[in-house]
Amino acid sequence: MENFVFHSPAKMVFGKDQVERLPELLKSHDVKKMLLVYGRKSIKELGIYDKVQDIADELGIELYEESGVRPNPELESVKSGRRTVIQHGIDFILAAGGGSVIDCAKAIAFAAFKKEDAIWDVFLKKSQVHRAIPLGVIVTLAATGSETNGNTVISNDAKRAKRSIKNQALIPQFAIIDPSYTMHVDRYHTVAGSIDIMMHIFEQYFSPTKRTETSDYMSLGILKSVIENTNKLLLEGEDYHTRANISWASTLALNWILQQGKKGDWASHRLVYPPAAKHGLTHGYSLSAMQPTWMRMALERNEEAMRPRLEQLGTEVFSKETSESTIEAIEILFNSWGAPTSIEDLGIEIDDEDAIKFARQATLLGPIGNMFTIDEYMAEAFYKRL
Repeated sequence: MENFVFHSPAKMVFGKDQVERLPELLKSHDVKKMLLVYGRKSIKELGIYDKVQDIADELGIELYEESGVRPNPELESVKSGRRTVIQHGIDFILAAGGGSVIDCAKAIAFAAFKKEDAIWDVFLKKSQVHRAIPLGVIVTLAATGSETNGNTVISNDAKRAKRSIKNQALIPQFAIIDPSYTMHVDRYHTVAGSIDIMMHIFEQYFSPTKRTETSDYMSLGILKSVIENTNKLLLEGEDYHTRANISWASTLALNWILQQGKKGDWASHRLVYPPAAKHGLTHGYSLSAMQPTWMRMALERNEEAMRPRLEQLGTEVFSKETSESTIEAIEILFNSWGAPTSIEDLGIEIDDEDAIKFARQATLLGPIGNMFTIDEYMAEAFYKRL
């Protein structure tokens, strides 16, 4: 294990009807002017929109809105929210929705202190985040775990690019996680969310760092819970406690506790961003389609580190003994959920020209990955192998 300092300042308020605690949470931050960031209609159907309006009126908070945030949130929504923040002197941001809404709100939070044409520079690592408006979160989808970390992923349609950053200043002050809000989610997005959770765990589990048994067994346990409870939902139908377990798994999968004392990999996420940006792919499904290829390449190029982790994963989660049978078990599981495990399943093609372009985009800021190093040449080989 490596040395580490773990600090998770986000207050997690978990359970049914916990939105009732929103007034005290807002009072604790002395909110005067608040920007509500949300998608399209789900928070209105769930009653969250009216609840926030009533609480704002009760507390005398001036409330403004940035609505219509799409999946794979786009830079223009960030710019629009930034203009509202500056124009009205917003002192707090409340994101109500899934990971895309939360990521957009985080980007708005730091964009308020940047010139509009310099926002994308942060995602290109040409500029740093030093300040951000405080924000809170009401979660309506179990997937990204964005509610308690400082990560944000934004798309730039003009450049056909999708990039992420991580900064402590973007960690929400609080997250209201009511699993009953996720009971409206359809099968397609439920499966995509569960795969996203599993992929976050995989990115931290597959590590070259030795002797990380505590983190590894935590990861394996959460993986087993996600698989078990997703199967229950798909086979047995809606149940609050099933949704609650998936919601908690989503938060734990990416509040960074699983990566303490070890290096994560994160190459798979970087590799799926370029094709996802071009084709508008659902994040979880782009990962399920491309992750098996990464696993096989990692096994070929760093067998010493990859094989024991695959075999442990196979033994503990899938009752498999070999590395290849473990990868195949993952593909079978995803297929049984109706998820793609190849780009053909996704309905896209990647020709040689795409492979070269995607490789350049994925490695623009340098080589990626820790299980094995992926430079531009290796990234091109990855895309051609899909």
